[in-house]
Amino acid sequence: MQARPTPQQADAHEPTPQERSRAVRATAHHANDAAQLAELLDMLGLDPDEGRGGGVPQARSGGPSAA
Repeated sequence: MQARPTPQQADAHEPTPQERSRAVRATAHHANDAAQLAELLDMLGLDPDEGRGGGVPQARSGGPSAA
């Protein structure tokens, strides 16, 4: 029987670059202005440039926009 991880071990997961990018974009979506965004990102230990990692999504083939 394995021991349950402590809260410190459970929180030890290092987010992937994709997770960090999504976190930056989600924070930007909810921030009221640039100053608030900068403060929130600083508190979270995120860099604004990390939100640009996803790039522009490619159009999916076979959808309604595919002609």
